[in-house]
Amino acid sequence: MPGLEDKLIQAGWLTHQQLMSAKQEADRRKKSLWTVLIKLNFLSPDDLCVFFAQESGIPYVRIADYKINPDILSLVNEDFCRQNLIFPLFKVNATLFAACANPLDAASTDSLAKLCGLEIEPLASPAYSILKALDFYYGPEDKIFEFEKFITKQPPLAGLPFWRESERLPLDIPVNIDTGDTSLVSPCSLPIHSHSRDISKNGTALGLEILLFLPQGLHLSLEFLPPDSPAIKTGGEIVYCRMEKGKKYFLGIKFTQIPDAARDQLFSLAKSET
Repeated sequence: MPGLEDKLIQAGWLTHQQLMSAKQEADRRKKSLWTVLIKLNFLSPDDLCVFFAQESGIPYVRIADYKINPDILSLVNEDFCRQNLIFPLFKVNATLFAACANPLDAASTDSLAKLCGLEIEPLASPAYSILKALDFYYGPEDKIFEFEKFITKQPPLAGLPFWRESERLPLDIPVNIDTGDTSLVSPCSLPIHSHSRDISKNGTALGLEILLFLPQGLHLSLEFLPPDSPAIKTGGEIVYCRMEKGKKYFLGIKFTQIPDAARDQLFSLAKSET
């Protein structure tokens, strides 16, 4: 009798080459074959759930296809559902039909039967779908917001001594940023586009607006793109990155490399705005 791996090939879910590649990667990463098949995009979580459902004879369900009656939700405990990756779908007579990430887990279904006093008919559904449904119908878990307890208000410019050494001049110019580190930012996100907001009067610091978080200490190559003028190239280091409204960030940057001519050009552009 062929095993599950062979059946994946026989049923056309995978090629032999894909299976061999996945098994090698699973051995290398010390992960299960099923996890690696999804990681390599050979199969989706739904594909695997459908395959397991077919092999076990347990029906596969898409939770999004159903409108859940609030009375059904009241039959079960949210914490139990989250811990066991179970979601109640509907009740027919004395039977509760429930989507389960592992419908063959008899201990979980037996516990559910005792909790609600009903017979349980387990159905197969991927874990991500169950978690999504739980968040939709019950709301997100409270623990997601626990960091709120630790939030403290701090001066936005704390830890940025050079920023206070000099007044700032407004400077609004498009700037392209190169991190020089392709492991940090996805290649499709490069170059990183930003806008300058201001420059310090002593010419040592710059403020940039950006839509991407970048870490403190990162060295950058900056290319200013003033209208009707040649590009101005400098180097800098991020001193801090502060989140602002609208999913935007403000970078405090100190120049690590700026030719005198480039500084003079930026000052000229800043003064023309005042």
